Amino acid sequence: MFAAYTFLYAIGLCALAPRALLHKLTGGRYGIALGERLGRVPRHLLPHRGAIWIHAVSVGEVHAARGLIPHLRASARDVSIVLSTTTPTGQALAEKAGADAVFYMPLDLPRAVSAYVEALRPRALLLVETEIWPNLLRAASDYRTPVAIVNGRLSERTARRYAALDRLWPTPFEFIAAVCARTTEEASRFVEMGIPEGRVVTTGNLKADAAALTPPAELTTRLRDALYLDPETPLIVAGCTMDHEEEKVLLAFRRVQAQHASATLLIAPRHPERFDEVEALVRNAGFSCRRRTNSSDEAADVILLDTIGELPAAYGLGSIAFVGGSLVPTGGHNLLEPAIQSRPVLFGPSTENFADLAGELVRSGGGIRVGDGEGLARELIALLDDETRRTDAGVRAFKVARRDAAAGKRTARLLTRLILGADRDPIGRNHHGS
Repeated sequence: MFAAYTFLYAIGLCALAPRALLHKLTGGRYGIALGERLGRVPRHLLPHRGAIWIHAVSVGEVHAARGLIPHLRASARDVSIVLSTTTPTGQALAEKAGADAVFYMPLDLPRAVSAYVEALRPRALLLVETEIWPNLLRAASDYRTPVAIVNGRLSERTARRYAALDRLWPTPFEFIAAVCARTTEEASRFVEMGIPEGRVVTTGNLKADAAALTPPAELTTRLRDALYLDPETPLIVAGCTMDHEEEKVLLAFRRVQAQHASATLLIAPRHPERFDEVEALVRNAGFSCRRRTNSSDEAADVILLDTIGELPAAYGLGSIAFVGGSLVPTGGHNLLEPAIQSRPVLFGPSTENFADLAGELVRSGGGIRVGDGEGLARELIALLDDETRRTDAGVRAFKVARRDAAAGKRTARLLTRLILGADRDPIGRNHHGS
């Protein structure tokens, strides 16, 4: 199986090689750290032999890692923690996550991943959410490195995909020593995929723990001052918006301004490479626009948050939050960040990535699901018209978010037994669904 997988993987890389070379020559995102991705271990990792290696693909997974790292430090004080990512945006946020070293994940080629495992000899490899890379898992097994999935996420759609691959790779999870799943439903799916029930535990959502680590009040105040925001002015924060979604948000905001002329929209695109594109969309829609990186105090209808890592603080400045990736079919983004800030959370129909949480928010009254841009406009106006309802919805959203606030501590407690080698099965008894 490994030879067939590696052959197909290499063919895919060859197809992407011209693009990677172009990015290497022009400084594009796919050409960054190409040598390291091919197996050249950076020198700054060498002092961290025996570390806990956490792999978090991009921004969302790094947020989850942030909810675990402080608790791991408390449990394993003498062990280094290194953090790998796949994307430049994830790398930028990882630099602020509190790890001892940050690096790009090597490509899943046998020699590349083995070079890193051999150099680091990690105490444990922790894969955030569901990152199943066959050659990496095999290399970890060769060096007797226990592997765990943390903040385990497994949607019905992803489970079906793994089931379809079962013929090619009959035991895709055979190298996984433990799974710390977000929800009981997801824990059940991991068991259905073949992981022994005794290795699966429900620990909660690490992103709630990360979100609980909200920026200090002075940082939020500093951002408000930098954006020249009047605390009395209604502010709608649209976070993690995607391609073809900003147009719907802007149409909704036009309707909002017709009834609340002083309202301001802060929009934070999910992908930094789209900042210029989104600014053009805003201006073409007839709104004045000011970017976060522009120090001007000129008033604007729309503020473009063109930085990385400031969105949680921005949610805290808003009156209402809309979480993107949900009005387009991409599965939605982190609903916990605005919820932990006691803000009403609006989102569209596509929330497969956070299906359970979205349902909890709606049932609690802290979240509102809208069907389209028109529905978004109606709910925004209704909330701005009713301060009592708006405040109550924020309180309810906060209560939902706080339920998972101990996820990092629970996960670290279980993993510490694995990391310190006291028990290769860190769960021991059947804790599934506990």
